[in-house]
Amino acid sequence: MEIKQVKHPYLNQNGYTKNSLTKERIGTLFTYPIDFTPDDCLSCDGYSLLIEDYKELYSVIGTKFNQVGDAEGTFRIPDYNVTKRFLQPGKDIGSLINAGLPNITGGWNNVGVEPGYNYSSGAFYGRNIDGTFFYHASGRGGTAGGFYFNASRSSSIYGNSTTVQPPSQTVHLVIKYK
Repeated sequence: MEIKQVKHPYLNQNGYTKNSLTKERIGTLFTYPIDFTPDDCLSCDGYSLLIEDYKELYSVIGTKFNQVGDAEGTFRIPDYNVTKRFLQPGKDIGSLINAGLPNITGGWNNVGVEPGYNYSSGAFYGRNIDGTFFYHASGRGGTAGGFYFNASRSSSIYGNSTTVQPPSQTVHLVIKYK
């Protein structure tokens, strides 16, 4: 991408001017592939800090990460290393986004006369014949069938974790304070 017609040296490629509060990169997050915190940074572990001791950092993040009951004259830094939340860019900065998955759908229908065949789709399936067409539970020729539900038949993402988990690798996050 080529930047054209730059009006002054502080303009970046997205048209934003340099933030005067972060001229020394105070408040910037750094990611490390190891458990390391540089001397001018704090680990993003949700520490409660005295505003008086960290005035420059406070001027950037304020009380955005404070919790109910925090003492007067203090502020918190993000707790990303503790909560293990994924960070997502967006316009409503600092908002918490709840976990979620797409709806799971499926169904079954009787497509014949008694005892007839049933048809299943999506996450539902039946036992008999080929798993798509199957007999009523009353059966034909003594063969019993049934209705079953398995979300992994709808999407292979289901059953791979006990939590909502995208592919990931853990890192250590720190915030610059001086």
